[in-house]
Amino acid sequence: MTSAEIHAFCERYARAVERSDASALAASYSENCEVSSPIFGVLNGRPKLESSWRDLFRAFSDTMVQITDVIVDETRRDRAVLLFSSYGVHKGEIFGVPGTGRRFEIRGAFVFTFEGDKICKETRLYDFTGMLVQLGILKAKAS
Repeated sequence: MTSAEIHAFCERYARAVERSDASALAASYSENCEVSSPIFGVLNGRPKLESSWRDLFRAFSDTMVQITDVIVDETRRDRAVLLFSSYGVHKGEIFGVPGTGRRFEIRGAFVFTFEGDKICKETRLYDFTGMLVQLGILKAKAS
């Protein structure tokens, strides 16, 4: 994909997250994709990935995604990094913890490798522990 196509792809991806559209997000991935996620571990294949999006959307609502940058590997053109900030509300059960109603904010990066116009490999990087502290699931020690 061209740099412009990757930027447009990332914009569509972020808007699909905001709509809680697991089907549209799953369609962005190759059938045999591999995704490494702090929340879900390693997911192999589109069906598992789509299920993880559905689980995420049951647990969190009112999600907003702000793209802070998209970095395209111009030498390979099959790799990009999406830098983002995301905000939402913990509304439903996750990890056996019922919704707290608390808001969260995370900043992170998704490293995409493309096969044609689909993601075939993705590594998600963000402070999952910090998110759990914001939600009151984990307690932070005062220093």
